[in-house]
Formats: sequence, structure tokens, C-alpha cells
Amino acid sequence: MKTKKLLLTIAIIGTISLAIDAQTQSIPNGNFENWTTITSETPQNYVWSSNTDAFRNGHPFNVIKSTDAYHGNFAVRMTTEISGGDTLPGIFVSVYPNNNNPALWHGGFPYNQQARGMRGFYKSNISSPDTGFVIAFFFKAGVMIGQYSYYFYGTHSTYTPFSFSFLPALPMAPDTIIFGAGSSNFSNQNYMRNGSMLTLDSISFTGVGSQPSLLNGDFEMWQTTIIDKPNNWFFNGGGNNNLTGGAYKTNDAKAGIQAIELITYVGERNNNPVAQGGRISTGWYPNNCGGGCEEQGGFPFFNQVDTVAFWYKFVPSGNTVADVQLNFKKNGHNIGNAGRNPIPSSTYQYMEIPFNLGQAPDTVIIDIQSSQWQDSSLSFVGSNLKIDEMHFKSQPLTTGILNYQIQNNISIFPNPTSEKLTITNFENNGKQFELNIFNTFGQQVLSQQFSEKIETAIVDVSKFTEGVYILRMISGNKTYYYKKIIVTR
Repeated sequence: MKTKKLLLTIAIIGTISLAIDAQTQSIPNGNFENWTTITSETPQNYVWSSNTDAFRNGHPFNVIKSTDAYHGNFAVRMTTEISGGDTLPGIFVSVYPNNNNPALWHGGFPYNQQARGMRGFYKSNISSPDTGFVIAFFFKAGVMIGQYSYYFYGTHSTYTPFSFSFLPALPMAPDTIIFGAGSSNFSNQNYMRNGSMLTLDSISFTGVGSQPSLLNGDFEMWQTTIIDKPNNWFFNGGGNNNLTGGAYKTNDAKAGIQAIELITYVGERNNNPVAQGGRISTGWYPNNCGGGCEEQGGFPFFNQVDTVAFWYKFVPSGNTVADVQLNFKKNGHNIGNAGRNPIPSSTYQYMEIPFNLGQAPDTVIIDIQSSQWQDSSLSFVGSNLKIDEMHFKSQPLTTGILNYQIQNNISIFPNPTSEKLTITNFENNGKQFELNIFNTFGQQVLSQQFSEKIETAIVDVSKFTEGVYILRMISGNKTYYYKKIIVTR
């Protein structure tokens, strides 16, 4: 009877153990060792495209180089992507559209010809009431003197010519032109339809002796950007086609090979240049959601009490501060947060963020940035934050600051156990080490020191309550072994 009870207990605990393994995951890619290299191509000379938002939010690029050309080798294809709360039309434009009022946009191509209209060729697959578009805005001495647009409807499976006249006509020759196009009319999100597609080629202005030298209206010239993206993290920067949001892979790591480097850069806000912190997050904000957006995403996490630990370097420009924040959710609602501001240090420093929530969460979102949002002065540009080895103390990393082979050689038995654990084959290379055991709430329930020369360790768990625990071995501040253990009664 006792044997059956023991087997049943082990089976139940094994089931609990699997559930906890599935629920209390380590911070995904918290050691920043796993990266994906992505190549982005956009029409040359165009400052901004929707690929910027698509990339940051983990969606496919929706402004692409198409070999289905009317003339030459390439055309540009734009596609509207709607997924969950995100609505993202395919758009490219020759300036950064920082404002809903095009009269406040600045930049564009130099051009001094008084054009009478525009023409080109297109293919489309646009469901009503959605519309694709091209726009042309003309400026003189910084003042808009002409604003023109043309809209595309329906399905055209073969290249179709289009042309339109500028009405009213341009009153004078401009000095600058802004040109752009898109697969959906972003002025009305309710009209946008998933999959709306517009392909353009051979765009030119009519009634003039020459075209803008930077127009690239045949879309034969493309610019390529190679981007390294940390797996399981989102870039959350903005402005000026900065796909990475000031976030980069660096070999200046505390452990392993890579770390994340965040650099404050020149962004734009309300038509003015501002310092914008390099930022990454395990969550994201939906596109086109208006004000008061709530961050989405994150990863499963169920510990009510725990501590986030990481290593960092921070070299600020000016007196700005870096920021590391944890936002906890339960059933989609925020239930608490915790955070710290790393102080300046040119060498790697260890930092912890402890938390004790009022209830157990089901999700956590981690946000990291090299300067704060309100620190907009350009004097803060260049602030540099590096982060490595980020983990919950209940779920240590094994990046391998010491010998990776140690983990494979260690034996811990019996497991499950009701009395004592025996740890053998531990070659600690003459280094003193510390053994810690945590419960599933992230609370440390045992800490034991061992001398430099020991090769076998005995750990008494007879007073532990029945359940699942995490055993961790560290030397100094370096974790190099951890294992789940089960205590029975």
C-alpha cells in the first residue's frame, strides 16, 4: 500500500513538475546569445517605410522589391497586413511622416520644375472600401504650395496605366517635393482591408523637362540594410527609418559571446528633433491604436515573489538615466511593476530587481532603454547601455561563464528524495562554491557553502515540504549549474 502511495505521489509531483517547467520559463534569450540576421530592402532615397513598424513588431516586411516589373527589372509592391490589434498598410515616403498634417512634414527631394500632373503603371488587389494611393506634395521656401493625391481601387491583374492632372495647378515652381505611396488609405483605419495590394512602376511627372534626380520612379535602385535582431525581443524605437530603434548586437559581453547594446539616437517628436532612447522589450504596442495604448505580448510567468538579476554597463551622455522595468499582468490586466535605473559604470556591474506582488501573475513584460522618454534634449544622444545575463534568480542562466563540461558530469541522486541529496562528479577546479535551493515562488530556502577541494556534497532536504525546487550552484556571482529536484513525503 505504501509503495502504491509513493508511486502515486511521484506521479502527481511529476505532473506538477511538468506544469511548473512549462509555466515558469526563464527570460527568453536573456543572455542575448541567439540572434536572427534579417535583410531589409527599401526603394533608394526614401527615408521611411512601413517595414520599420513591421520589423519592430515582428511582422513580415510589407514594402518589397518585386521582380514583376512593367519596365526594367524591379517594381515596388505594398501590402496591408492586419493581425490581432495591428493594422499596418504598406507605405513608403521620401520623409519621416511624424505628423498627421503633411504641411508640417519637412525634407524631401530637391525639385524646381512646375509639373502639371503624374503618370505611371500599377497592379492592384484592393477590396472595397479600401483604396491605395500616391501622393505628391510641393513646397517653396518651406511652405506647401500644392498637395495632390490619386487613389487606386479594385483588382487589376495586369499592369494598368494611370495619369492625373494637378488641380488646381501649381501656382509657381517649387524647390522641394515629397512623394509617397501606400496600399491602404491610412486616413481611415476602418476602411483598411487585410491583403490589400498595390504594385507601382515607371512613375513620372508630366509637363516638365526633367524628373527629380532622387525620385527613383522606375524603382530600379534599392537600398539594403542588414539587421541583427535578438530572438524573443522587439525593437521599440522610432523615427528616421531607424529599424533597430538604437539596439544592436555587441561582442562586449559579460558572459558567452554576445550582449545587447542600446544607444540613444536622434529621433523626432512634434516636428522637432529629440533624443530617443534605444529600447527593446518582450512586448509591443499595437500600430494605429491612438492614445493610451496598452503594451501587448510578454511571456508566461507565475512567480509572485522573485528577483530579476542582470549585468550592465552604462555610459550616459549628460545626466540622463537608463531604465529597466518589469510589468506584470494577470488575465490581461496590469497588476504591478518593478524597476531600477542602472547607475553609470564603464565596467560590468551586477544589479537585482526584487519584487513581491499582491497576487501571482500569468505574464511579464520586460522593457529596457538607454535613456528615459522625457529626456529629449539632444545632449543625451549617444548614451550607451549594455545588458547581459538577464534572468530570474529562480531560473538561472547557464551561459557558461565557467566550464560547460561541469554541468554534464554532475550527478544528483536520489531524485525524487525525502531525506538527502548526494552530489557527485563535481570538479570545481579548486574554486569555493555556494549551493542555493529555491521554491517555486522564487524564495531561497537553503544556502550552503562548500570548500575548494570537495568533490562530493550532501544536502539535507528532510525538512522541506513536499514539492518541486530549483537547485543552483554558483561561484562568486557566476551561475554554472542548475537542476530541478523533487522532494517527496
